[in-house]
Amino acid sequence: MQKNIDLKKILDQFEEILEFYLLRKTPFSIPKKGKEIIVKIAPYFSILGVVVSVPIILISLGLASLVAPLKLFFRLQYAKNPFDFNFIFSTLILAIIIFLEAIAIPGLFKRKQKAWRFLFYASLLSIPYGVFNGDFIWTIIFTLLSWYVLFQVKEYYK
Repeated sequence: MQKNIDLKKILDQFEEILEFYLLRKTPFSIPKKGKEIIVKIAPYFSILGVVVSVPIILISLGLASLVAPLKLFFRLQYAKNPFDFNFIFSTLILAIIIFLEAIAIPGLFKRKQKAWRFLFYASLLSIPYGVFNGDFIWTIIFTLLSWYVLFQVKEYYK
C-alpha cells in the first residue's frame, strides 16, 4: 500500500519550524525600521535579480549549444560536459527560481502573502541548485541568511 505524500502539508510544517527558530527563538531580531526598509526595497531587488539572471541563463544555454559540437573542455557552471546531468538540472532549477521571483514581483509591491511564499519556495530551490553546482558552504550560508530575512519580514505580507 502506497501513501500519498502531501507536499503542501510538508512545506507548511517546515515553514512552521523555520518560523519558530528564525523568528521567535532567534536572539537577534531586525529592528522594525529595518524590516520596513527591507519590505520596501524587496521588489526592486527581485526585479534586479530577474533582469541579471535571465541573460545569464540564456548565455549559459547558448554557450552550451555552441561548444558542444566542438567538444571543447569548457567548464561552464562546474560542468565538464555542458550537457551533463548537473548542468541541465541546475539550469532548469535556476529557470524555476527566476520564474518564481518574477511572478512574486507584483505581489511584493502589494505586500501579498502569496508573493512572500514564492520567494520562500525560490529559496528552497536554491538548495538543490547550489548542491548541483558544488557550492555547499555558500548554499548553506545564503539559504540560512535568506530564510532569516524572509521570516523576519513575513508579518508585513498579508
